[in-house]
Amino acid sequence: MNRKRVTLAVAALVVALLVSACTITVRPGGVGSSDFPLNNVIEEFRPTRGNGASFRVGEQIEFRLVVNQPGFITLSAIDPDGRVYTFARNIPVERGVNFLPTPGQRVVYTAGPPRGLHYVRASFTSGRTDSSVTYRGRMGNGEWNSAINLEIRSFPVRDVYETTLYIR
Repeated sequence: MNRKRVTLAVAALVVALLVSACTITVRPGGVGSSDFPLNNVIEEFRPTRGNGASFRVGEQIEFRLVVNQPGFITLSAIDPDGRVYTFARNIPVERGVNFLPTPGQRVVYTAGPPRGLHYVRASFTSGRTDSSVTYRGRMGNGEWNSAINLEIRSFPVRDVYETTLYIR
């Protein structure tokens, strides 16, 4: 029994060391990385009803985004079941206040199941991503962080900001 505990403790330590090599930490409202710096381009990102706003299944969702330079935004989320998905890529945004979806997208963001707390991240890049990084099929915050890291790391100007919304 004692040997089992030691083996378990060593395994946990090895996992912790491996994960700490590429840790992404959440700053207030945003996500930062110990691997590469972010540029604080996104000044605000939230549902137009406010951070943590509640939406019924089927209701339209819009976001307010404030950036201090033009670029491109990718929106991804993690649902209450831990599934990661992206729902908009390479949205061109201008310096200042932007509302998403933009009229140019010709789409509507609609609240859908599962019900519960959803975390949504806006990833800013100075150029278009090639969309080669997949989000769907990933599970949990660690895999979500990895996908974002892979997608934005090659850009000289990049940022990530997180907000929440509740679907009921």
